[in-house]
Amino acid sequence: MKEKRGREREREEEGRQVLIPGLPDDIALDCLARVPHRFHSGLRLVCCGWRDLVTAPCFYQHRERTGAAEDLIFLVQALVEKGSGDGGEAKEEDDEENDCSAAVCSPPIYGLSMYNATEGSWHRVVMAETVPLFAHVVAVGGKLVMVGGWDPVTLEPVAEVRVLDLARGEWRRGAAMTAARSFFACAAVAGRVYVAGGHDAGKNALREAEAYDTAADQWAAIPAMGEERDECKGVAAGGQFWAVSGYRMEEQGMFGGAAERYDAAAGEWRREEGVWEAAAEGGSGGGDAACVGVAGGRMWSVECGGGRRGVREYAGSGRGWKEVAPLPEGAMSRPCAAAMGGGERVFLMAAATSGENGTGPHRGWILEAGSATWARVETPVRFSGFAYSAAGVRL
Repeated sequence: MKEKRGREREREEEGRQVLIPGLPDDIALDCLARVPHRFHSGLRLVCCGWRDLVTAPCFYQHRERTGAAEDLIFLVQALVEKGSGDGGEAKEEDDEENDCSAAVCSPPIYGLSMYNATEGSWHRVVMAETVPLFAHVVAVGGKLVMVGGWDPVTLEPVAEVRVLDLARGEWRRGAAMTAARSFFACAAVAGRVYVAGGHDAGKNALREAEAYDTAADQWAAIPAMGEERDECKGVAAGGQFWAVSGYRMEEQGMFGGAAERYDAAAGEWRREEGVWEAAAEGGSGGGDAACVGVAGGRMWSVECGGGRRGVREYAGSGRGWKEVAPLPEGAMSRPCAAAMGGGERVFLMAAATSGENGTGPHRGWILEAGSATWARVETPVRFSGFAYSAAGVRL
């Protein structure tokens, strides 16, 4: 009986596919984990064993443990050259420029760009469909979720959702929002994507909100906010979803200073007054800023408009904001920001100065939260378009 069991084990070992012939699997795993993310599409095609490994959550956990994980920034960005394709992989575009200016294609065409902060390289995520203008992109549970925006042809708000499985490199259509909206607050909290406010096809400012479960592919209604908030800023901070500033229908473009945060445990919104101080400096100043949630559940703002320029941290109700860092040299307007590295760093894309008081193409910078110092990101011309939303992912 012992001999029989021994022969069965030998046959099992012979039939089992090793990751790399001649190497123990633990060493082979270390080797494969160090392959840069941009080559993972090729790894998945080698054999079933490699495909199963590279698409498993434990593979990315191992990359994190061994220091091989990469920080990726995905941006919904105006293109400065036209592209086409049919897939979900991030691919580096060739050097050929099309007939578009360095500012933006006309009429505007949006794409999904990816900056690999670990390698310092830029790539375009090639997609079968055109990206909606002003769509939001957030990362949750190993997925990249693209929500809402404008139809690029009709310029009407859309309710559509697209989901990219970052391990498999595959896109799918997600369940649509219950209502089309644009210029709304959006952020991921505790594994769900929250949306609130914005405006509908009739330019009516909205109070309604809902939450998306990526695993179940379902939207659930949550209570409406206390007031309409068009062009509000969404941020995850303190484990809650915040809709910051925005304006009501009758106050078009006049940003308010209050915010509302959704307490999921209580199932209700809580209003906080005097959160957005930039709005108090003339109303419209709240538009040229970005909110981002960083490590420790903190909320930071990157402000380029009005009399306030720099990075600040929200100190809490009644305490206002405290200075964190000045803006990087050259950053002028239209900031778009995302936390990276577990929230210890912030990626910023903003219009840069050009010539005498001129606004040039958009450039990238990375802020180290601990030292409050900026590092400039080399930004190729074809990736220098306006970025509307951004999401950081560590893979």
